[in-house]
Amino acid sequence: MVVPSRDQCLELLRQHDMPLHIRSHSLMVTEVALFISTRLNRNSCRLDLRLVEASALLHDIGKKPGLETGENHAQLGARMLEGIVSAPVARIVADHIYMDASQTAGPLTESLIVNYADKRVKHDRVVSIRERFEDLIERYAKSPTQAGMLRGKLDLYIALESTIFSHLSIAPHDPEIMGITILISEKVT
Repeated sequence: MVVPSRDQCLELLRQHDMPLHIRSHSLMVTEVALFISTRLNRNSCRLDLRLVEASALLHDIGKKPGLETGENHAQLGARMLEGIVSAPVARIVADHIYMDASQTAGPLTESLIVNYADKRVKHDRVVSIRERFEDLIERYAKSPTQAGMLRGKLDLYIALESTIFSHLSIAPHDPEIMGITILISEKVT
């Protein structure tokens, strides 16, 4: 099974009736992930850009049904994609909300880049890691324990960000990355 094209991924999102706001988020995550991956590849990384693109586009395919059922949307999304897309895409979808301390130093993989890009996009705009985690805490932490757990994750993503940008000639908050946008036409198609 091959990695699906951008058009095939967008068609899967339509088939699964992904709401516009989640589709917009996924498109922006894709642009951020491709922006970073392309630049990393210029600096001796060997990231598969088709895998990054497909995984980023599909990373939240389980979000709507997960919100309805209470299931983990990453695991649900991966199950929804089994047999439809290549196994590496489904694995990245499953892993896009998980990371442990051992991964923060690299090696940089397609999975880590999609995961990081997701943490840089609040709704459909690029923000800092801190702003994104403040939003996640506000929206999803139902207890002080959950808020503390998310704050601990923030530290991991700050470490990953440091690793990623140590390979790049730009900083995480440079206008080049903060100014990434998506075409309105892609949001609605």
